[in-house]
Amino acid sequence: MGSPQKVPAPSSSWYAGALAAFHRAEFSSAGQMLDEAEASQKASFDAAAALLRARISLKNDAASALEYLARRTALFTTAAAAQAESIMLQGVAYARLGDARSAAARFKDAAALCAPASELAREIVYQRAAALWIDRKLDQAERILGPIEETATGTLAIEIRVLRGAIQAARGNISQQAAILIETLRLIHATPDPSTLHWAIVASQIAYLARELPSATLRSNALSELPKIPWTNDLTELRYRMLRAVAWCHALEGDDFNAFRRLKEAAAITPSAAWRVMSFCDRAYLATALSEPRWAEQELRDAHELASTITWSALDGEERFALLLLAELYAPRDSALALSYVAQYRSNNGRYNRTLSSSNDRRVGAMEAYSTGVVQRAIGDLSEAIRLFREAWTVYDAIGYDWRAGRTALALAELTGDAGWRERAKEKLREYPRSWLVTGERRSTLSESSQLALLTPAQRAVFDLLIAGMPIKEIALAQQRAEYTVRNHVKAIFKAFNVTSRAALMAWAHKKL
Repeated sequence: MGSPQKVPAPSSSWYAGALAAFHRAEFSSAGQMLDEAEASQKASFDAAAALLRARISLKNDAASALEYLARRTALFTTAAAAQAESIMLQGVAYARLGDARSAAARFKDAAALCAPASELAREIVYQRAAALWIDRKLDQAERILGPIEETATGTLAIEIRVLRGAIQAARGNISQQAAILIETLRLIHATPDPSTLHWAIVASQIAYLARELPSATLRSNALSELPKIPWTNDLTELRYRMLRAVAWCHALEGDDFNAFRRLKEAAAITPSAAWRVMSFCDRAYLATALSEPRWAEQELRDAHELASTITWSALDGEERFALLLLAELYAPRDSALALSYVAQYRSNNGRYNRTLSSSNDRRVGAMEAYSTGVVQRAIGDLSEAIRLFREAWTVYDAIGYDWRAGRTALALAELTGDAGWRERAKEKLREYPRSWLVTGERRSTLSESSQLALLTPAQRAVFDLLIAGMPIKEIALAQQRAEYTVRNHVKAIFKAFNVTSRAALMAWAHKKL
């Protein structure tokens, strides 16, 4: 958050080390250096050091940051810049705690203490805008950013662009947010020694959007940035979430091998038990989609057992979405349990961390509507399921979340028998011809074929990938089989359908769709 160099820094080596660690996103290490220096009562532990420590505290606990700043008031009275920065940081803390009035008062007081054209003055304006975004006063936030956007440089320029993207996302303009993030990533690459934190934030947000939007540019940037970022332990959650997003990008491209590989990498660094439940659910969902029921059941059992040990009501982050995924997965297996997961999710609905993009966001409502629709369908309340799916469709269609819209349209086609929904689904899934959604729909449409009945499960899996257009080599990689094994399956498939080429096989399949 921001640049911690508004106040002249002490010349001591320990401060230089802490500042460098902060820049590398090694916040725990930087905090420890500062705490040790303060505990030893070093004379050089001054306002700059205390302000840096407060910024580190703000990353985890706004209330602790406020308390720390209050205890260090004497350090900030010697210079107007130090006092202004400390008051600004109080404003940031109040905004994150939901006290918009106190936040606004602190920002006003801070601005009165610093030169209007200074770097600190620009950061105060940015922090005011961020507080307004948290309070979802989007027009005001955007309006006050305008005057400083052209003159801001370095880290602040990056933060302003990320905030502009978040404002667009809150309005439902997801494609505009994506364009802003791609531009911001270019700025980061053009910046000598960029902040590791901001690089990770921008790249991970690009990955989240790559998972949702049909954009080759977003996907290629997400895939290329992931291995470049110098990840630290303090960025574990960002890295975990980026790995999940990239995994689902692979899955939507029909690259099941790399989808599971990325999910495995994510599971190895789960930052909490709740996120670990999400990892189990991810694998269970994909295994179910790819007709691997035994594997799916094991992952789901592990997810359920771990979920029962977690106090979900104490959480206010996006890991709570695991409850919705559990509800979806259990709906066809145990509808009563699925309903209990929906109830758990709703029991503290609205208690999201205010600094998250998902706070007060209609995308969250669409996710809940879709998951609850799946459960209602399972218990036989079809009219309510249709209503919920329509609600989800309206949001996904409006914001361009095409694969989610397509998945919802497939559910509506099944429930209503309306061919129009199937056409909408085909249109939305056009950019995902190899995804489990399309191959799964083909499996459903073709299920009554007598030729398909002749295939073994392994041959059927190869068949689905063949008609999705996947090359033999990629099929072998996806299924972790030797190419000659896949070619033998292909020969058996051709024989069952009395064809001699993939083109003839695809022509037959498309007639059935």
